[in-house]
Amino acid sequence: MKVFRRLSPRLRGLTADSVLAIGIFDGCHLGHQKILKNVTNQGRRLGVAAGLMTFSPHPERILNHKRIPLIQTGQQKLEWLEKQGLDYCLVLSLEKDLATLSGREFARKILREQLGISAVVVGQNFRFGHHRRCGVLELRDFGRRYGFRVMVVRPVTRGGTQVSSSLIRHLLEKGRVEQAASLLGRPYEIQGTIIRGRGFGRTIGFPTINLKTQNEILPPGVYLALVKIGNTTYRAVANIGFRPTFGGKQPSVEAHLLDFSGKLYGQEARLYLLKKLRNEKKFPSVESLRRQIAADVSRARQLFRAGRHRVPQS
Repeated sequence: MKVFRRLSPRLRGLTADSVLAIGIFDGCHLGHQKILKNVTNQGRRLGVAAGLMTFSPHPERILNHKRIPLIQTGQQKLEWLEKQGLDYCLVLSLEKDLATLSGREFARKILREQLGISAVVVGQNFRFGHHRRCGVLELRDFGRRYGFRVMVVRPVTRGGTQVSSSLIRHLLEKGRVEQAASLLGRPYEIQGTIIRGRGFGRTIGFPTINLKTQNEILPPGVYLALVKIGNTTYRAVANIGFRPTFGGKQPSVEAHLLDFSGKLYGQEARLYLLKKLRNEKKFPSVESLRRQIAADVSRARQLFRAGRHRVPQS
């Protein structure tokens, strides 16, 4: 997959007659996956390239100055998109010149004249143009005017609720990682570099790896987890929060790897949150914390033995 971060006349050699999906795609959840499958299937059927136009930073941050915590880092998003069979990805920023285009101008100048696409695939709630004034009805009209087809993909629902990035953000911020995983189609993943911590875990018999991460959503609590480092996946108990028993002031992400001893500093790790075991809390003594962690580890072993939690397919 070729990645481009600005529009250029040179793109047309790749994008001409291609099929293009458009959207933010934060989290790449089941609804996004349905759209991308449509795009890649159409591209293969027609014998043309399949691409995605997405946006970074999140448009709400630029246009409305809203703090939108992202489900994935930019790197995670591109890694995931790379595996979906796309030929190219346009990662654009809604700077003034692009943000102020009307829907008609966007369709004519960008989609038709600059990119020369043959078809667009969007979700049912897609909005575009200055102040998001246009929707799929207008897009279809512009497609007829400027010579590209428009395919609208219906939302995916689970339990009668529409899958959306905003819902997944809400679930994650509440620590409801199993429900979030059911909408993402995979466990929530935190990526980071293993750094040296303060050694509190080691002093009480449960050494941990500590992650320095760019992920913006760090669900507080203690979790059943998997940690993937290189080609090895470890079963783990993860703690996300402030370590209140030790007077922590900054949020931390750490995990105790079951049946492992050694040093892993400097390596990249992927932490998959499978199930919340409990909330983080302040214990009256270090010994009471140690007993609780021992109970957490025992419960984690039981859950893993039950065989319901397996390594996610990335």
